[in-house]
Amino acid sequence: MDVRMRSLALAFVVATLVAPAVVPAPLVAQDLEEITAQRESLEVEVHDAIAAHDDLLATIAQTENELAALEARTVELAAEVATAGDALRVRARSAFMRGDAGFLESMLSASGPQVVVDRARLLAALTRRSNGDIERASALRIQLTENRTLLAAKREELTLLEADAAATSAILQEDLEELRGLEGVLVERRDRQRALDNAVLSGTYACLIDGPYDFRDTWGAPRSGGRSHKGVDVMGLYGAEVYAFTSGSVSRLTSSSLGGINLYLWGDDGIEYFYAHLSDYASGIYSGRYVDAGELIAFNGDSGNARGGPPHVHFEVHPGGGGPVNPYPYAAAACF
Repeated sequence: MDVRMRSLALAFVVATLVAPAVVPAPLVAQDLEEITAQRESLEVEVHDAIAAHDDLLATIAQTENELAALEARTVELAAEVATAGDALRVRARSAFMRGDAGFLESMLSASGPQVVVDRARLLAALTRRSNGDIERASALRIQLTENRTLLAAKREELTLLEADAAATSAILQEDLEELRGLEGVLVERRDRQRALDNAVLSGTYACLIDGPYDFRDTWGAPRSGGRSHKGVDVMGLYGAEVYAFTSGSVSRLTSSSLGGINLYLWGDDGIEYFYAHLSDYASGIYSGRYVDAGELIAFNGDSGNARGGPPHVHFEVHPGGGGPVNPYPYAAAACF
């Protein structure tokens, strides 16, 4: 597969598994096998692309060697052209200095017909040699011009190859980093998930906050204004990652003076889960967004009437979207 086409395929997989989606399938154990197979297939393609990149580097090296040979031959040809030109210029100056009159005088002053014949033969040989030097010089100049044309073409080819190699390397590096990031996200999410089947929960769940965390059963404990506690307060570090308790849809994002920044998650198990006192939502989280168990949805905080107190997530459980029930057994099953 072409590197750029493979890059597009990788981007599609990343977008499908990580970016916001409206109705994806929940990420459970059997889906992870398919994702692992996709990752392994992508890794094979990346390795193939790396091999192709290595071949390209070998081609560049060969082109550089050809370029060096062309440059050396161009220098040699230039020297030969210069030498031939110098020889012609010397001969031309000699002929000019001697002139035709010198030739005629030489012929007329010769003693005897045989000497005249010998001198005529020598002059003919010199003329043929001069003509040969002229032809050789012309041929060398033509060859030099052709070599320079080849040299320019080879340099352009090398520039294109180097640019292609740089672009391919950048794509590979980006894709590999994206692939590693995707794998890390999936592995972490998988490790957070637990398959539960007990009196209160049946399905795939994850602890709602990143550690270290701590909580105890405070259901019904008195609160200000004559209220009683309807949730469980999961204490954690400020800004700690907060996860989807199970797979489902983010049903509401709200804010209030009591709960501060709130999030409602309608689980596939038919239970609505309520998060309060958040510091912020995770990127890409919106009302209607489908999330997997263990997927990052928000960050721990102290908003609402928890301002200034220890950061925590106030977590409630509403079966069927109705009244709250003690959430401690739910949270404990997924976190402890």
